[in-house]
Amino acid sequence: MPRCWRMTSSRAAPEASAQTFPQPKVNPSEPQVRGRCSWTPAEDAKDSPVMGKNLLTAPGGVDVLSVTGKDAKMPSKNKDVLYRPLMLIRLTLRLLGIVPYTYSRTLQEYVLAWRSVAALHTLLVFAWLTALLITTSVGLVRMFLRSQFLDKSSESHETELLGVVIIVGCLLNAWVEVLNVVLYGHPICKFLNQWKVLVAETSLDPTKGLRVSSIVHALFLYAFVIAVLVVAVIGPPDKLMDIVDLLAQVLFMVSPEWLRQGTPSVQVVRVVVGVVVGHLYMVYKGSLFLLVSICQMLYNVFNCWRHQLTSTLEAAWTNGEAVHTNHGPVHTNHRPVHTNHGPVHTGQVVEMSQLVQSHWQMVQMVRETETIFSSTLQCFYATQVVTLCLELYLIAYRIGIGAGYHGQEAVWQTLIMVQTCIVFFLVSLKASRVGEEAETSVDVLRRGLPYTASDKDKFHFRELTVALTSSPVCITGGRFFTINRPFIITVVGAVLSYFIIVLQLKLPSVSQERALLAADNSTGV
Repeated sequence: MPRCWRMTSSRAAPEASAQTFPQPKVNPSEPQVRGRCSWTPAEDAKDSPVMGKNLLTAPGGVDVLSVTGKDAKMPSKNKDVLYRPLMLIRLTLRLLGIVPYTYSRTLQEYVLAWRSVAALHTLLVFAWLTALLITTSVGLVRMFLRSQFLDKSSESHETELLGVVIIVGCLLNAWVEVLNVVLYGHPICKFLNQWKVLVAETSLDPTKGLRVSSIVHALFLYAFVIAVLVVAVIGPPDKLMDIVDLLAQVLFMVSPEWLRQGTPSVQVVRVVVGVVVGHLYMVYKGSLFLLVSICQMLYNVFNCWRHQLTSTLEAAWTNGEAVHTNHGPVHTNHRPVHTNHGPVHTGQVVEMSQLVQSHWQMVQMVRETETIFSSTLQCFYATQVVTLCLELYLIAYRIGIGAGYHGQEAVWQTLIMVQTCIVFFLVSLKASRVGEEAETSVDVLRRGLPYTASDKDKFHFRELTVALTSSPVCITGGRFFTINRPFIITVVGAVLSYFIIVLQLKLPSVSQERALLAADNSTGV
């Protein structure tokens, strides 16, 4: 009798192995194989597309087919499903120093060794950002203690201060991102390895459209930096140069008297400030784009799972109907086909038990995403709302004093505002789609199962009903807030209300100041 062999690994979870192929009782009269191998009769693997061959399961859960004799082949390596789709954004983040883990081709999984070059690079970036955060805190205290910033007659100081606060927000976010990578280094590796297990054990495809989106995200980072360089080469506005000089005083505690000299060393310091700000921006936004890519992967698996659930229920109703013939009604009893051999197209009919197991795995991926990126989301929304308000305040201030934007100032302000809004809506909408797609599956369950369904399918259907309706599956910021469309509307409404109020307050105050200034001039004359 042909046998179906399956290689077991010490790293494989015992419950996963028991679920894939149930272990039969050993017959002493039949020959057995020693070593780390277990077998199941061919009847238990009758759904296999190849009969009479050996079904090998390589470490990591990837099944490959091989035959004995001259046609025997070694199991293929368990390839990383995220390698090609996330290549460009991963290389970008590695250059920035926030990817300490590497993919081991020997172990066929992501590993983190703190003595590796990538991990040391991350630790150096974390030390650098920590030192920069300390000097920035001291520089802010020194700046506010100086009497010149208490002088209300200078109109440019307010604009410079707001620009510095925006950059300090980027620094805080970048530091939190690197700290999160250092603290959750090993959980991140485990999280990435679980995507391989999910793809190997189920027929879900998380990489649909992922490669294109990751390329677009990486190009967005480079495009913004290139645009800033172009503006700097053409000739930055005076307001921007004032902000750069103030950043040099805050970040590196440079004396303002030394900056007024205009020597070549001063220009070098300004270039260094520009490079540091660009690095902070790319670390901050690049980590957010990695979160966006993971949210898209979660959306893909939930979407694919919903189509599988729809196809399975459709097959249950279609195959369970009575077919009338000349000899009376005949009931068809076609079972859903369960397979675990490579990628499967969306909408495949699978067993109800596999749907229960795959849904549990997807929920675990969502929960781990919340755990790893909760601090990222909290810091992002806390600072992003302030950044949007400050940028709108600058616009209201310029409108209030009657000084419009001209030339490069208009381009610069538009560039800053547009990229801030794009990143905010991109993160918010991608994260909200995960919960929306998970809720859509509840409507599919409303169809139910036919009366002729087996008790096993009815039991698993009840499990799915409880799993989908008991607690919502969505992305949250550490359970403090849930990212959905009402939350986005609330934040946008609050920011726009702030802008309208500030604009209304600025116009009369500026008019009153002009009236007082005109009265003083007339009195002096």
